[in-house]
Amino acid sequence: MDNKISVLSLSLSLAVASLLLVGCASINSGDSITASSNNNSWRERLVVSKEARDYDDRLSRGLYAAVGIGASRLEPDTSELPNWDPNDRVEPAGQITIGADITKHLAIEAHSADLGSAGLSPEGRINYHINGVSALIYVGGNRHRYRRQGLTAYGRVGAGMLENSAVGSVPYVKDNATHVLFGAGIEYMTPIGIGLRAEGITFDEDVQYAQVGLLYRTGRKKYITRPKLAETPKVIPAPVIAAAAPPPVSSVPLPEPNRCIGLSGVLDDVGFHTDSSGLTPESIQVLDNVAYTLSTCDEVEVEIEAHTDSVGTESYNQSLSERRAQSVADYLINRGLDQSRLNVSAYGELSPLDTNATVDGRERNRRVEVYAR
Repeated sequence: MDNKISVLSLSLSLAVASLLLVGCASINSGDSITASSNNNSWRERLVVSKEARDYDDRLSRGLYAAVGIGASRLEPDTSELPNWDPNDRVEPAGQITIGADITKHLAIEAHSADLGSAGLSPEGRINYHINGVSALIYVGGNRHRYRRQGLTAYGRVGAGMLENSAVGSVPYVKDNATHVLFGAGIEYMTPIGIGLRAEGITFDEDVQYAQVGLLYRTGRKKYITRPKLAETPKVIPAPVIAAAAPPPVSSVPLPEPNRCIGLSGVLDDVGFHTDSSGLTPESIQVLDNVAYTLSTCDEVEVEIEAHTDSVGTESYNQSLSERRAQSVADYLINRGLDQSRLNVSAYGELSPLDTNATVDGRERNRRVEVYAR
């Protein structure tokens, strides 16, 4: 029995370590923007209303399946059999589960568990198998996200049907075939729909079960399409009735206007790939124009600022904005701009333009701003 417990302890430790590794590898998951290009000059208007698509990051109803392995502790009641005592209580066990997400707080599951067998002295064993249904109540800041992506916790309450069978000449009677079950656990879901669970469940008074499991949630992200807003109509000047006399020609040449003055505000169409600082093709087109304009006014210094929405932790959003601001600066340097002219700042989620409670608001808050000084 000691060897069996050691193997189970090792399995549980490896599974928990896998949970932590997957969490660390996937913690960078986040939102992205894919913005469509437009025909307006970016120098004339930096922020342009446009048709764009974004992902709906809210949890939607869907099915999932899970399989778990662990260890059970079985305590058959031998109080009415004075010469019989349990002698092998801890057993390998496993469970399969099919469930459905109903709301961000609630999921319903049907599950079947093979909990091993309890050894009895002087001889024989009693097998334990349980089928049941449960309601899971989720808590945590990620419970509302698509596929509950990230780390969440839950409590479990349900009902089960116990099935026993004897091995050898064991006099036994099932007192409580139907029983209430309780449990609690944690769950980590990755962006691809695969996750890990660790939980403990109590079936009646004589069965406890702890397991780690692999979980898969179905579903596909939905797109949100926003309609293109009407552009401001151009003002047509009134016809000239009489031509004014031309002004005298000055011998002093007028200074050439500084083309970089128009660089002041949000760079429309500058976006990044999902949860990264990689520039989209639309972003590269815009930054090529920015680099060309800045090359015509070498005396101007440029401030590059990056911002995010509030989805995710504050420290992660700060790090993401730093990487995105530096990505824009690196691209401009590769296009020939002097690095000494560029100053990079990142503000994470600290300076929103709009509310983070809506998809449109979060899109406005995810932005890159450029200021020519």
